[in-house]
Amino acid sequence: MTCETPAAKPGARFWWLDCIRGMAILWIVYFHFFCAYNNGTRYPWVLSRDFFPEFLANCAPASFLYGLDCIGQSLYVALIQLGFHCVGVFLVASGFGLTYSLAKTGNPAGGWTDWYKKRLLRLFPMYWAAHLIYLVSPFVTKAEPVDYRFFLSFIGERIWPLDMIFYYANPAWWYFALLLQLYVVFPVLFRFLQRLGATGFLVLCGAFTLVTRYLLLEVLHADGNYLQGAFFGSRLFEFAAGMAFGLWSRQRPLQVEKSLFSRGGLALGFATYALGILSYRWLVAYTATDALTGVGLFIILAHGAMAGGKVAGVAPTLAYVGAYSYGLYLIHQPYVLYAGERMRGLNLPMFTLGAGAIVAVLALGAIGLERFVNELTNLVLGKAKVQPASASAPGGPVSPQG
Repeated sequence: MTCETPAAKPGARFWWLDCIRGMAILWIVYFHFFCAYNNGTRYPWVLSRDFFPEFLANCAPASFLYGLDCIGQSLYVALIQLGFHCVGVFLVASGFGLTYSLAKTGNPAGGWTDWYKKRLLRLFPMYWAAHLIYLVSPFVTKAEPVDYRFFLSFIGERIWPLDMIFYYANPAWWYFALLLQLYVVFPVLFRFLQRLGATGFLVLCGAFTLVTRYLLLEVLHADGNYLQGAFFGSRLFEFAAGMAFGLWSRQRPLQVEKSLFSRGGLALGFATYALGILSYRWLVAYTATDALTGVGLFIILAHGAMAGGKVAGVAPTLAYVGAYSYGLYLIHQPYVLYAGERMRGLNLPMFTLGAGAIVAVLALGAIGLERFVNELTNLVLGKAKVQPASASAPGGPVSPQG
């Protein structure tokens, strides 16, 4: 979903932003699918130091051509396993969408109370529907019993008790609580952005994020879930980068897009992402990991969207999936866990074919479900048409529309 239209199309402003969301949500879904299929035993983890040597040793190529096939498989598996970095992409997109829609006037129409009402109306109906579907649906993995935690999750509480609820029922729902936190602080962040300007704001949020992550890692030795998103401060820079980008795009749109889609912009994206990958090697450097991978991958996928726009049918399809990525984010994981566990006997090519078909069916079903829930919400409340709440779906649900 773009900042101006419910479903972006090539030729509309920011159509590429919906394409980014489409690529990101499909990558995340496939990543979760592959993790269930892999079960941590078939292929090594991409961020381990010995990933490629271990992969090739397990592949044991008997000839030069077979060796090339093994290298190709290793690159393919590595690419899939990096899909979890798309969470940061959605954070950047969320900050962008929310800020761009407000930067024109400087204040939300109807005040912040009305702003909150509209955002929560985007989030909760589909979120509640996903919970109800989880309860009654077959072919889903239900690793834990339905107990008091289900009620806590239903009302959006995915933080306490952290070790028992963060990944409860549908593990992807942890992101919902992070988005709620960012909603709460967004008006304050937006005022800081207005007063400090985009550059000063980025410096402030960058410092806050680094200090927060350092304290959690080195001083408090806190649960790693706090760094993942149980506390918004650990992921603030990605969201703030999107906010700064949104303000710049409102102030000087042609200059910003020209820079973003230049060769230098692409090189910057790859360099930033590479630094993020390297930062896993040192504990202190990990304070900057998510900021680097999220921003870098956002830039890379922006260029991927532009490349897709040159191929007939690709950009509209990705943009449509991106416009309704919220529904797919909310429902996919229990289904792909169930299917992935039952496809472990397949080789990689057969898994790829089967997983691709299942993901396509899930995407179509999720899009239809989100459209139905939006229409039902409109009918019940007698409101103007509710737009897709996909601006942050991993992702998750921050809608940039008013």
